[in-house]
Amino acid sequence: MGSGSWEALETEDGSWTLLESGLGQACHAREGAWTEARERYAGPTRLRERALAGDAPSCLRVLDVGTGLGWNLAAALEAVDGTDCALEIVTLERDPSVIEASLELHAQRSLAGADGYQRPVSEALAVCLEGSSEARRQGVALPGGGRLHLLLGDGRETLAEFTWPAHWPSNCPGFDAVFLDPFSPGVDPPLWEASFLRRIAVLMAPGSLLSTYTAAARVRARLMAAGLVVGLGPRVGGKAEGTLASPDLVLPALAPKRQSQLARRAGDEFDGIQGIEGAR
Repeated sequence: MGSGSWEALETEDGSWTLLESGLGQACHAREGAWTEARERYAGPTRLRERALAGDAPSCLRVLDVGTGLGWNLAAALEAVDGTDCALEIVTLERDPSVIEASLELHAQRSLAGADGYQRPVSEALAVCLEGSSEARRQGVALPGGGRLHLLLGDGRETLAEFTWPAHWPSNCPGFDAVFLDPFSPGVDPPLWEASFLRRIAVLMAPGSLLSTYTAAARVRARLMAAGLVVGLGPRVGGKAEGTLASPDLVLPALAPKRQSQLARRAGDEFDGIQGIEGAR
């Protein structure tokens, strides 16, 4: 499948993921790829709640770090299904071979009840791969009137160069939700660097939420150093808690001792960010 070393793996909820055989790490939790997408990303970032609010915007903007098989994107579509709110999704992926492998996998395997959401995502990703980099940046239509924008390459570079698509309002406040879902910090450290997380924070709108599966102290401290409020993310399946972050929302609180430890560590990370930015 594709040009990478990807192996199909059925997860416990009947959905499929891909295992990168060289790294020995799967793109999604083995407890359930579809379950994780819904309960770790689309749910905690409150997409449906936002879409159904009395003052709901006409569209919500999502930043997805690590396209992978597109399960998180499908869960986002499910979350706003039946509302008047469209999704504008920007998704970052370094290795197009994982998308190629996922398209082949989804064409052959059961989608565990997610067919109505995963199929449109797969079709949009296929069109993105066939198009030019400019066409990918401008986006491919999604159900509900939104668009999918695929940025291929090193996420640090593509996000540093990112500008709002021309059809977005000139006063766009930023992303409403961020799915931070690359491989683990030990395997893919560049996408957990303090400067990259700072760039994400700068692009987040007031009232937005970031969700990630990791509870690593270093990642949480770097999110805090980037200016975000950090709190507990939900437990999903048998996995431990993840992490939520926001520019301004009240989140499920960390234990006081852990909070103070992270605050001290965040100070060191902040000094590191300032040093990097000052050297540019």
